[in-house]
Amino acid sequence: MDLGLAGRIALVTGAGSGIGAAVARAFCTEKVETVFVDIDERGLQRAAEGFERHASCKVCDVSEKAGVVSLFSEVKEKYGTLHILVNCAAVNTAGWVCNLREEEIERVLRVNIKGYIYTTIHAVGLMKEAGFGRLIYINSSSGLKASAGLPLYSASKYFDRGFAISTALEVGAYNITANSICPSDVYPEGETGAKSWTDPSLLDISLHKEGVGTLESLMEKRREKNPMKRSCTVEDVAWLALFLASERSGFINGQSIGLNGGQLPY
Repeated sequence: MDLGLAGRIALVTGAGSGIGAAVARAFCTEKVETVFVDIDERGLQRAAEGFERHASCKVCDVSEKAGVVSLFSEVKEKYGTLHILVNCAAVNTAGWVCNLREEEIERVLRVNIKGYIYTTIHAVGLMKEAGFGRLIYINSSSGLKASAGLPLYSASKYFDRGFAISTALEVGAYNITANSICPSDVYPEGETGAKSWTDPSLLDISLHKEGVGTLESLMEKRREKNPMKRSCTVEDVAWLALFLASERSGFINGQSIGLNGGQLPY
């Protein structure tokens, strides 16, 4: 099925690795002019390698308002508009409630919440002018059902999901949709997978909760619990993002889509 995405303009945050890189590359394969955004310049270069025909890279800290303003100004100057925003940039820091540190609280608030807000504000203005828009928020199963040991991350993802729904109710009349993709765990596989698993705090708490000693054992145990006997992949997320970005999904708005193989979080 032709999704009709060729020629659209997309911006993907967190595109220097993992899910964000996979989504940005998928857009390029559909001939979408795609702006890869991340704070990691070398990661951006690696992610966009081989996709240069439709990819451009911008280094930006989305938690800094001035940087986001400059980013969208450059996008408008170069492309004239924006049709698709995928918010993927996020941090996942784990820790028991009584041990939370101020710097962790501030970091999650800045990146996971302010980053999504700032980019949405500027994207919506361009999308209204274009008469078409797709706001796609890469959320988490922890935004559908909070996870023990992840109070900051879970709370931020609940916020992001609520923010997406509220935005959807506001912008739908302009032919703009806003939806959240809520994948279950995406583990490292070769050079792909969610970057969050490089955080030792997340790994330590996850191993403790599952009563295992290694990431491999954790992956095996959780995959066995899944009805499909596997975990979510970056490709699963990218394929859903492509559909949500297309005109074919035009009546899907304000939804939080669990991407979990049937392992419902409720």
